[in-house]
Amino acid sequence: MKTGFYPRLAWDGLRKNRQIARPYLLTCICMVSMFYILSFLTSGEVLALIPRGKNSVELVLSLGRIVILVFSLIFLYYTYSFLLRRRTREFGLYNVLGMGKRNLVRIISWENGITFAAALLGGLLLGILLSKIAELGLVNLMGGAIDYRIRLDGKSLILTVLCYAAVFAVIWLSAVIRTARSSAVSLMKSENVGEKPPKGNRFVAILGILILAGAYVLAVIIRNPLSALLGFFVAVLMVILATYLLMISGSVRLCRFLQGRKGYYYQAKHFVSVSSMAYRMKRNGAGLASICIIATMILVMLSTTTCMWFGADDSLRVSYPREIDTTVYLKDPKDLSDTNLDPVREEIGRFVRENGGQTDNLLDMPSVILNGLPQAGGVLKCDAESTVGNVMNPDRLSVSLFSPERYPDSVGELPALQADEAVLLTDGVDWKEDSLTLEVAGVRHTWKLLSVRKNKETSAAPDRTGNKGLCLIVPDLSAAVEGFETTNASGNMNYSILWNYHFDTGLTDEENIRIEQELEKDISAFMASLPEAAGYRTLWVDSRAGGAGDFYGTYGSLFFIGILLSIVFLLAAVLIIYYKQISEGYEDAKRFDIMQKVGMTKRDIRSSIRSQLLTVFALPLAFAGLHLIFAFPMIRRVLTLFSLYNVGLFIRTTVISFVAFALFYALIYRLTSGVYYRIVSGAESR
Repeated sequence: MKTGFYPRLAWDGLRKNRQIARPYLLTCICMVSMFYILSFLTSGEVLALIPRGKNSVELVLSLGRIVILVFSLIFLYYTYSFLLRRRTREFGLYNVLGMGKRNLVRIISWENGITFAAALLGGLLLGILLSKIAELGLVNLMGGAIDYRIRLDGKSLILTVLCYAAVFAVIWLSAVIRTARSSAVSLMKSENVGEKPPKGNRFVAILGILILAGAYVLAVIIRNPLSALLGFFVAVLMVILATYLLMISGSVRLCRFLQGRKGYYYQAKHFVSVSSMAYRMKRNGAGLASICIIATMILVMLSTTTCMWFGADDSLRVSYPREIDTTVYLKDPKDLSDTNLDPVREEIGRFVRENGGQTDNLLDMPSVILNGLPQAGGVLKCDAESTVGNVMNPDRLSVSLFSPERYPDSVGELPALQADEAVLLTDGVDWKEDSLTLEVAGVRHTWKLLSVRKNKETSAAPDRTGNKGLCLIVPDLSAAVEGFETTNASGNMNYSILWNYHFDTGLTDEENIRIEQELEKDISAFMASLPEAAGYRTLWVDSRAGGAGDFYGTYGSLFFIGILLSIVFLLAAVLIIYYKQISEGYEDAKRFDIMQKVGMTKRDIRSSIRSQLLTVFALPLAFAGLHLIFAFPMIRRVLTLFSLYNVGLFIRTTVISFVAFALFYALIYRLTSGVYYRIVSGAESR
């Protein structure tokens, strides 16, 4: 045969099937362009334009690039399988006319080669054109200096070519294996093979309900944010499995239910749509489930990343209530005395004043920190032996001890405390006992609680691991931990001795960052000059301005990635819906043709299509909304790991995201239903 024979056959095949080949090629182009854009944004030239949080931005964008690549492989494989299935009858005819499997493989190879070349060329051109817009959006989002110089990153180009060459190689290999294993008869008949409703629908439905209920219960009962982060992935897998089971079996049972309602079923607008759906429910249900899962992913991404970005300021102020945070770790509770700490206080004040600042809105709180597991009778077992491996235990409590001489004004007036008396401050803990006992390695100290109050100014607030907080005001810190071993036999700390000295300087962000850097050096040198008996171990200085870089870098890049991935998943949802309408249109065309011959009008066809959409296609959106409602508590707890406690903001972003997606979803189905109508009404050649 001539050299150009197979390329011409491949090109003619793509051209004749352009209705399904064009959306596939468009998707390939979009995936390639998205991958290039993300690779481009992690290049050194772009990161140099971002004033803060460069490392966080690079990490998040790199992870997003991996997600795009993995999703590209899965989704393009899925869509090409549909494209190949539409071509099997044509390949079967070639086989009958004398072409061997090797000839068919050559046609498939040329088709994949043409598609790969077009996707790579179009995707890279589109990516290069859009990369500048993406760069401007990201840099502006991060508060960087914008310039309009066009950039081209060679490493990103090479990486994109190599990665998508591997993706198309996997797709090509799958197509070759599938074709090689098929016979001429199976190729001729594969497109017309009908489907029977799956057996055991009742069992599958019950199993799906149980798995879904388990996932919802898991989402609701988990309290610890770290547990929620791990449990979220488990719940996601359970929800995906349950959605597929329910969509497949539930769709079948829904059709049977509708067929049993004679007043509904035996109407022109319902009869054809319900009867045709009943014979393709396995694939129909899987398609609906895929749309539902993608919709849920989009809603979760949009609502969480939008909430994180618009709540970044709140999150920053929760993590840094004051402009400068100074934390000193000491060796012994006795070292927390004012006599020992005053020299360092004076040195900090002197340094800040010499640099033009003040120490206002002061939080001066020496404390002892323990972590404990509640026991019966108001006992907290706080030794490292029982708490080190229980970081994610939702019952684990963080306990801070501090003295009456140093407590925030917001606590209110304190009663006079005897040696065995204390005042308990709580946040997120409902303490029922009238006493509290701390136990470390068998040694116990008990206090009678004169008052139990709620307060968020102290370290009683839940920490970032989600452990709930208690703060205990005791008469004497040294006596409170007397007899408690500082470390256990394994070297793990039973408790920490620290001094928090936080304040506002009244200076600019740039000046606070400079003070943060220089203050740590100054105070470290000053503490080193003190006698060893002072007991100073380590110093940690941080500033709100310095921490803002990582906050805005992480939240801004996550918001940016959330938008890009949402666009990618929206394209996937559109393509699934489009292919679903085309495949079902071709399957239903003969049935509608028969019905038209016996008197069904074009108006009846439109009415039947509308009935089908309202009956089935609203299910993915409804299920996605239900998944989002039950995922809300778990996602809210995960957000507390990022110091986001603004539930109202999360509710607003979730509702707006759902409404926006619902409108887009309705628009896409409206447009694709027109394609379905043209096929089944005979307006388009089959």
